[in-house]
Amino acid sequence: MNRIIASVAVILTLLVQAPLDAQQRRVASSATAQVRPSQATRTVRTTAAPSRSKSTTSRRSAQSAPTVARASHDEVVYEDGYVEGGYVEGGYAEGSYDGGGYYDDGIVSGGGCQSCGGGGCGSCSAGGSSCNTCAAPNQFCICFPSHGWVQADYLNWYPSGMRTPPLVTTSNPSSTARSNAGVLGLPTTSVLYGGNDILDDSWSGFRIRFGWWLAALPGWGVEGEYVGFDERTESFFQQSNGTPIIARPFFNSLAGREDSELVAFPGVIGGSIAVDATSRFDGAAVRFRRQMCCQEGCGYSNICCQTVPTASRLDTTIGYRFWELKESLQMQERLTSQLTTDPGSFDIIDRFDTRNLFNGAELGVLWQGRRGWWSLDMLMRLGIGNNLQNVTINGSTATTVNGTTTNGTGGLLAQRTNIGTYERNQFTMVPELGATLGYQVTQRLRATMGYSLVYMGNVVRPGDQVDLNVNPNLLPPENVPFTGPLRPQFHFVETDYLIQGLNFGGEFRW
Repeated sequence: MNRIIASVAVILTLLVQAPLDAQQRRVASSATAQVRPSQATRTVRTTAAPSRSKSTTSRRSAQSAPTVARASHDEVVYEDGYVEGGYVEGGYAEGSYDGGGYYDDGIVSGGGCQSCGGGGCGSCSAGGSSCNTCAAPNQFCICFPSHGWVQADYLNWYPSGMRTPPLVTTSNPSSTARSNAGVLGLPTTSVLYGGNDILDDSWSGFRIRFGWWLAALPGWGVEGEYVGFDERTESFFQQSNGTPIIARPFFNSLAGREDSELVAFPGVIGGSIAVDATSRFDGAAVRFRRQMCCQEGCGYSNICCQTVPTASRLDTTIGYRFWELKESLQMQERLTSQLTTDPGSFDIIDRFDTRNLFNGAELGVLWQGRRGWWSLDMLMRLGIGNNLQNVTINGSTATTVNGTTTNGTGGLLAQRTNIGTYERNQFTMVPELGATLGYQVTQRLRATMGYSLVYMGNVVRPGDQVDLNVNPNLLPPENVPFTGPLRPQFHFVETDYLIQGLNFGGEFRW
């Protein structure tokens, strides 16, 4: 019984003493806050005050917290704070620690985010009690990024392929009549080029993003972006003196059946056919960026066995977006007749060029998360505006007989019935998605790796504008008087364009 009474007395003593100790700590803390030094003496006060390591060690001992390694993430420029009309590098400054936060610039007592100015972070739970439970609370605030930033990426993207009709065919010379050489639909005919998607391999390019935050308008920033790819080319070339057979297929609208133009056939004609396709994709944007919400705190890393700072933010953007997709498809024949009754040489060209020019407004949402040295950025943007579609078709035939050259309008698939330049405006939307994983390499440099996707609707591409229906009476020199249907014809043919892939690069902040 005596032991029970003694135990109860000890417990009562501790219960009475605990509030008194807490009150004494609050009084001491209040006194420290009231004698906060001026800006001119902060350096002296910081030197005289206990270091963060000592404060943390004392608190850790008092709470009997587990021993963990202390992270030095405060040395990294994640984001710069905005305090009392000016930026504070690193989001917070050195200062004494009272168990709840830092008294000096950037982060105030209680773990709050002073740099947010109430507009965005006032609606979030920034820091709070979760930080007070950290053994080594290296807090930071990402409510505002640094004064400026630049991010450069190498792009390895894959575009949607360009659809093309069968453009070059061949046949077995030993079992094919001249009238059936290279004609589609026959068992002896095979396609050498076309009839599938081209220009669909990986494509190398670069992207640069840069911007800065406006000190005069807290929470607002301006940024720019450029995306560029080198012009890529896919080529096909085939030459023959007659064997193997080479032909260009088309549908004879005058006879109502499949037909072909001979490029090489034994004893009749020999020559070469070259097909060249090009594609170029570029984009740019200028936008305003507005911070909407953010939160910051501390977390425990099981990988590093230490506490690490955590933070997230949500921004919106609005601005102007530009995209351009420029492509071409050209077929060129160089032929020499092997008939003594009909000698001569021919240079025949068909060319189809397309250009898609998107201009419009862009709306976007960006989420950024940080945990220790690692970061994850997610973005979603939507461009809404006008796509100017442009199609240009040209064709020519140069015929040389006995040293005299005659130039004619039209080749094979490009005739006076479809040659010309055609334009129209189409409303469209261009969504963009992106995800980027980052790792802080140095104080200001972050290595990044991510995935991007851009989708353009209502685009015109060269292969879709080719009409294989041809009236042979149009072939230069044109029959006079002309008879038969006016084919080939031009009609806008639209499709979708998707380009996506990986990006590798880095970001530098100052």
